[in-house]
Amino acid sequence: MSTKTAKQPLSHLERTAAEPRDDNLHRVTLAHISRVNSTIRLFRLSPILEQGRKPITFLPGQWLDVHVPGIHKAGGFTITSPPSLLRPPTSYLELAIQKSPLNPPAAWLWQDEESILEKELQVRVGGSFVWPPPMPVNEVKIVVFVAGGVGINPLMSIVSHLEQKKREDGNLGFEVKFLYTTRDLGSNSKPSEILFLERLVSVFENLGSEGQFELFLTSGGVEGKDGSGRIMIGDKDIAAKRRRIHDTDILDSLGPVEGRKGTVCYICGIPLMTDEFVEKAKKADGVEEANVLSEKWW
Repeated sequence: MSTKTAKQPLSHLERTAAEPRDDNLHRVTLAHISRVNSTIRLFRLSPILEQGRKPITFLPGQWLDVHVPGIHKAGGFTITSPPSLLRPPTSYLELAIQKSPLNPPAAWLWQDEESILEKELQVRVGGSFVWPPPMPVNEVKIVVFVAGGVGINPLMSIVSHLEQKKREDGNLGFEVKFLYTTRDLGSNSKPSEILFLERLVSVFENLGSEGQFELFLTSGGVEGKDGSGRIMIGDKDIAAKRRRIHDTDILDSLGPVEGRKGTVCYICGIPLMTDEFVEKAKKADGVEEANVLSEKWW
């Protein structure tokens, strides 16, 4: 009998074995593929409606087990769209998938576009890193999102859902703060090549006074005298800090100590970053540990 060595990474199904999952597999069609940059593609999956079967539903922040043709084990990819886009007339789920030749399902999805478009896949919804948070939403005062790299994926779904709620209700009743750290792709790249950056700028413009967005670029050509700079996103000039997120950034985002009982924090990124920021947030004065939620990407 073979045994797993410490150097062999766990598969998505092994890492998430204890997570809640939908009972049903759903059939979808790979309807659209677009390129963000040389390592990330966006995919739109259109559900195949079947009479007598429950339609696919999900909470913002959940992921999919994705079964692709010819590969036995499912891959795990986070839904980046809000639930509202699953309704007509749009009727799709969006995934952002990083190029990963050693991950068979991801490698299949990174084949030539024409060879996989309109192919049928099977998906199952799962995950517990979701909106709404553990505390009653009417008690929330501040929501903090901390995203590192493609750890932005579940948070994009959640913040897009909150933007939709703002449009429907006129206000959220709480403040949304978003700290996004990612690698600057360099002077020869476009801001549109930074995953979801343009979309986030639009979201926070729509959130108005209830939203605050901070961008941290860990390398590249935006440095000013104080380590900060400006970049153009469409016709918007936004600030960009050329450094990693510091502990003080996390603490400042949580709000005044006396009001932190109403703060909920979502953190998603590589394991080391996620563990560091989760520990800092949970130990911050006034914060309820149960309201600090996290997920790691591998």
